[in-house]
Amino acid sequence: MKRLILVALIFLVALNSYGQKYELSVSYSPLSPYGVEKMIDGKAPGQSKYFVLGAINGDYYAYLNDWLKLGVNVMYDRAYAEGVAYVGYWFSYGHDEFEYSATKSVLVFSPQIDFEYLRHPKFRMSSGLAVGYAIEQLSNNSYVNGDYADGVTFHLNLVSFRWGKKSGLTGNFGVGYKGLLSLGYFVRF
Repeated sequence: MKRLILVALIFLVALNSYGQKYELSVSYSPLSPYGVEKMIDGKAPGQSKYFVLGAINGDYYAYLNDWLKLGVNVMYDRAYAEGVAYVGYWFSYGHDEFEYSATKSVLVFSPQIDFEYLRHPKFRMSSGLAVGYAIEQLSNNSYVNGDYADGVTFHLNLVSFRWGKKSGLTGNFGVGYKGLLSLGYFVRF
């Protein structure tokens, strides 16, 4: 974790030394990977709650030239489920039931690159790629407590827009950890 923070700090210093303009944005996607999982799987039998927060993204970009920008992304998402589970036994006709609650959350740190192919003073469109490191925390009151998984993740930004000169609306359509569709607010300085 210390190495990851050191690499992120070096990356931010490099961005600040070479970029001419900077951009901060915050966006939200209800169609995050956890949200899509909920739509596909639905509720399990006996499940009383299934809540997905959605992907919350924070982006920082520095323009290297008029068309190319490098940046850093931080994303957080969380899912929570609770209900009653039934466990049957193959050697008898009985079953046990127990209440459960499960939480999973993911935090992603990622460098990213975007290429702006349409530049108007008040409207810009771009595409890009982000490849990063994800840490997923899993906890379940029945059998797992505090387990985690980590690894490499990606997001392919197919179409992104910025509407506004110095600040305004931003949106993203892509495939990966940031979610399928997201909307947010950006500030350029």
